[in-house]
Amino acid sequence: SDKGVGVALRTTKDWKTFTSHGMILPPHNKDCAIFEETIGGKYYALHRPSSVDIGGNYIWLASSLDGIHWGDHQCLAKTRPGQWDSVRIGAGAAPIKTNAGWLEIYHGANEQHEYCLGALLLDLEHPAKVIARSEQPIMYPQMDYELTGFFGHVIFTNGHIVRGDEVILYYGAADEVVCAAKLSVKEILSSLNV
Repeated sequence: SDKGVGVALRTTKDWKTFTSHGMILPPHNKDCAIFEETIGGKYYALHRPSSVDIGGNYIWLASSLDGIHWGDHQCLAKTRPGQWDSVRIGAGAAPIKTNAGWLEIYHGANEQHEYCLGALLLDLEHPAKVIARSEQPIMYPQMDYELTGFFGHVIFTNGHIVRGDEVILYYGAADEVVCAAKLSVKEILSSLNV
């Protein structure tokens, strides 16, 4: 909007009627992913309240008692100089609950504006605790439709379906097309040395 990028919430129980709750995180904020269930009676969400111009593009964690009013904001993961996620990082879809912890597939970009996907593993009971993080991307642009387009060398996820060990990951490529890829939860976890 002309007031900046923020996060609004709409809820539904039947995918036919929706209730708008308005802005839940004010500008400048995006890349919000709400956990699929409460933890210790609280809702949790990953978000990115920062900007390259003021501090950096990092992944933050917030909690809420009602899913609408958010607080207890904590910086969870920062960019890493000289690595594949050196300039900006942000959450993708809702974290996936596994026996090892909450698995978050996130995006990261480097100085050349190449976007790849990596993973964070968060503690099941204390999601502010990062157990492990990808040293190398779990997925990177390699197909023509990922390398060329409106904004080439970009893959960016916002959704998935989990069926046992299989994750069907929905992602945007080159800011132009929507794609799907099949990944293995076990393979992602093993890449994190868990």
